[in-house]
Amino acid sequence: MGEHTIKSLDDYFADWETNAFGFGYGTGEAHVLPALKTFLAACPIEGGYDYEVLENAVTPAVAWLLINRLCHLDVFEYGTSPRYAWLTPQGRRLKQFVDANDVDYLYELAAGRDENYVVCYPDACNCGETGYEPGRKCPNPFWTEKLSC
Repeated sequence: MGEHTIKSLDDYFADWETNAFGFGYGTGEAHVLPALKTFLAACPIEGGYDYEVLENAVTPAVAWLLINRLCHLDVFEYGTSPRYAWLTPQGRRLKQFVDANDVDYLYELAAGRDENYVVCYPDACNCGETGYEPGRKCPNPFWTEKLSC
C-alpha cells in the first residue's frame, strides 16, 4: 500500500479494532468481538445508556471493561458519571457498523489482515498519496474528530 490507497469502511474498522483491542492475535478477537457486538447492541443510538442494561447484556465485569476502554477511545462521552453516558458521533458510526455486520465477518476483518496490510492509527495516517504523511489526519470515521495526525 505504498501508493495512495483509499481504504474501505471495512479497512477502517480493522484499523479501529487494532488500535482499540489489538492484542488478540487471532485468538482474543473471538471473545472480544462478540462481547463488543452484544454491548453496542444494548446501547441506544440516541440518548444515554443505562449501565445496568449493559451489565445485564454482557456481565458487569465485561460491561465496565468496555465502558472504560470505549470512554478512553471517545466512543462515549458523559456529564458527571459514565454510568449514564451516550455515544459520540464516531461512537454512533461504530455502533451502526458493528450492528450491521455479523460477528464472523467482524472477526474476518479484525484478524484476517496479512503482513502486507498497512494499518493507520489515530496519530499516524498511512493512507496519504505516498503512504505516511506527517500531520495528515486519517479519515477513519470511527476515530475521534478531536485527534489529528
